Amino acid sequence: MRIIKKLLTALIICCTCLASFASCSGGIDGDRAKAFINDFFAAIVEEDYQKAETFLHPERPCDLKTFFISVEEETSLDFQAGIIIERYKGLSAAYYDSTVGGSTYELTMKTNVGESTVDFTIEIVQNQNGYGIYNLDIDT
Repeated sequence: MRIIKKLLTALIICCTCLASFASCSGGIDGDRAKAFINDFFAAIVEEDYQKAETFLHPERPCDLKTFFISVEEETSLDFQAGIIIERYKGLSAAYYDSTVGGSTYELTMKTNVGESTVDFTIEIVQNQNGYGIYNLDIDT
């Protein structure tokens, strides 16, 4: 009878630990990621590139002013006319990605940049070195 009690107690402890682990997945929250991207877009629209660069992951710095100016010149887009997310086309999350050593959250979205339709794919990474935009792809 004592062995059964000990086994039952161990089983309950294991189940409790597994439930705790599942609820504390350590992944990136989707709502937080979307708000983060909206704030990033707002900084780009305001031409506050210094602020926009604070949204980048510490491992992936970039001169955003040069980047967005070159995109505007190549595509005739005007980011200051506004970036409005029309709809999310895809969301992908990984609680742990060995490539980045942490969690990833990728958002693919159809946006309106002024009068043009543009697809953005943005990957956010959270690892021991920080949280931020790790990859940014613009498809016009």
